[in-house]
Amino acid sequence: MARQFDGCVTGYDLKRDLALIINKANPVCFDVGANRGQTIQLLQDCFVSPAIHAFEPASASYAALTKQSFGSQVQIHELAFGEEVGVAEFNNFKHSELNSFLTMNANKGENLFAEEELISVESVRVDTLDNFCTSHNIDRIDLLKIDTQGFELPVLRGAIGLLEQQKIGAILLELNFATLYEGQSDPLEILQLMRSHKLRLVDYYEKARIDETELSWTTALFNLHP
Repeated sequence: MARQFDGCVTGYDLKRDLALIINKANPVCFDVGANRGQTIQLLQDCFVSPAIHAFEPASASYAALTKQSFGSQVQIHELAFGEEVGVAEFNNFKHSELNSFLTMNANKGENLFAEEELISVESVRVDTLDNFCTSHNIDRIDLLKIDTQGFELPVLRGAIGLLEQQKIGAILLELNFATLYEGQSDPLEILQLMRSHKLRLVDYYEKARIDETELSWTTALFNLHP
């Protein structure tokens, strides 16, 4: 049985809001950009028995993930997602949560992480969400989480088939308003893409600011309204 909560979404308690919106005991969840497993732990706290596919292209982060004990409901894949199937160069930074296909914006006035050290560049496998779901006989994703450091739009464009068929129930992703990476996804384009596929904004969470007045990035939750 799914965990039940009284009332409406709060707009500040992400764990509670996810449980309310998805309202299943064992949802199918995709964690794209799993890093150290932070979202895996969040999802296991939210739901009774979620089926989680976690994707991490960085070889060091993937190796660390495979050493953790998440249980049999979690499958970990050394894989990235984009618009096309292939191989691409991936940037590994000193702080692994900043790893990206994109290069860091070096302008200190725009980017909190402008001086972040690049550790290495490696070739990683890239798939599309549409192709992965077809090849693995996955008919629906209840929650798609994307944390790809400015590479959100290519990931979403590789899921156009799923989006058009309304096979993604909810999406949790980062919106970067400050220019953290060169060529990063435009948050307005992401919002337009969501609306065009009937995914409505629930709220913003986990905000970070450049200074007292300017929002740098936030996590946005979208829910499907058929």
